[in-house]
Amino acid sequence: MPFIKGEDRNQIHLLPNTLDDFVEEESPVRVIDAYVDCLALEELGFQVYSGARAGQKPYRREDLLKLYLYCYINGIRSSRKMETETKRNIELMWLISKLQPDHGTLSAFMRNNQAAIKKLFREFTLMLKGFGLIDGQLVAIDGTKIKANCSKKQHFNANIVSKKLEHIDEKIDAYLRDFLTEDNRQKKQEITDKLEVYQKRMHELQIIKEELKETGENQLCVTDPDAKSMKNNGKHEVCFNVQTAVDSKYKLIVDCDTVNDVNDQGQLSNMAHKTKQVFPDQKTTIVADTGYYNYLEIIDVVDESTELLIKPQKGKQTKVASGFDKANFKYDSINDRYICPLGYELPFKWNGKQDGKEYKRYTCEAFDFCGQKESCTSAKGGRAVTRLSDEEVIEQITENTRRQSNIYKQRGQIVEHPFGTIKRHWGYTYFLTRGLASVGTETNLICLAYNLKRIIKIIGVKELIRLLRDRAPLILKMYNVYLSKIA
Repeated sequence: MPFIKGEDRNQIHLLPNTLDDFVEEESPVRVIDAYVDCLALEELGFQVYSGARAGQKPYRREDLLKLYLYCYINGIRSSRKMETETKRNIELMWLISKLQPDHGTLSAFMRNNQAAIKKLFREFTLMLKGFGLIDGQLVAIDGTKIKANCSKKQHFNANIVSKKLEHIDEKIDAYLRDFLTEDNRQKKQEITDKLEVYQKRMHELQIIKEELKETGENQLCVTDPDAKSMKNNGKHEVCFNVQTAVDSKYKLIVDCDTVNDVNDQGQLSNMAHKTKQVFPDQKTTIVADTGYYNYLEIIDVVDESTELLIKPQKGKQTKVASGFDKANFKYDSINDRYICPLGYELPFKWNGKQDGKEYKRYTCEAFDFCGQKESCTSAKGGRAVTRLSDEEVIEQITENTRRQSNIYKQRGQIVEHPFGTIKRHWGYTYFLTRGLASVGTETNLICLAYNLKRIIKIIGVKELIRLLRDRAPLILKMYNVYLSKIA
């Protein structure tokens, strides 16, 4: 025969194969098995059942967790697809002993163990630290938008509601005119049915309009109220904002969070503090892009053990072009005043307080005769500049970032590595669940799967299994104190 011929599917063997014969020695599934077997799931907060009660027996939590980790690593998140895989995937048959939990059981496992899964991810991070795979010397912070399980048509704001109501009004007027001029009874009934549909839709929009007014929110997603419209890849989509802190040594995720803030400006201190919980007693350099630039957040982050490298945001284009951006105003610390680009003084006027931070305000007195007021400011009282009490910290960070530009330039290649794998390679560009808590659990599972697959690549299957079996129990005991603090 000119072709390679396979074995007859009806061939009988004297000594049948075992499942273990079909799983390669270097298969990542063996790592998942070893990892979960060394966990104390009850201590991590997983719901553990005794199996002693009457009725249908429960599945072991270990088996369901193994199933989840295997599927997330292999690009499978849907509980129905997981159920299908248990019936045809030989590696999964080996991993969970041919069990076939239904999709309802799988969904309930994730829903009922949200806090435990979050704690599991942090325990895994501490284990990485114990293995020496993360060192915390240089950590990059960044966020990415992942689409929510919500249609764009179910997203509303005041402007959208007004336009839709206006459109419905026009349609109703048109149908009413047709109704008055129509003599055919069947046609009139059709018009009446359409009018009822539009009136019902108008009532729904009025409810949404009132809800926006009562809550004070500027937008609402009917399908998932926690989701927000955000700018994503140059267009507005209903998303969640996934934040990560990534260690530079092997591009492993130190911590993650899921928020519904439309930008990153309020997340710097959040992610920096999460990072410092993992590396509390060492010097850490944190790098972040200009999207995180926020004076109050920066001041909260920097301390004796934390160095921050971040570039300031560019001022308004008109100010930059005219040369009157705040960066061009020089501070005279001896006389406590600012000097504008034309050489005029902005003396101190009064003290203020914002979000618990004290600041000083300096106001120009030469705006009437400097000849450049229109280029400098639109304020009637002249240009004003504010200076925080900790402004020297901001200035020092700006200078440090400029001097260490070679380190700052590494930010993209560090933090974009996980995003590239998760969104482009695995295709996780959207969430399957709804609600901030459930979406956050998805994020933790995705990041845990990324870290696990990454260390398999770095260390190798056999060596990693040895480390897990020999060292993991000791590491768990060593870091129990840390886990209790960051739970």
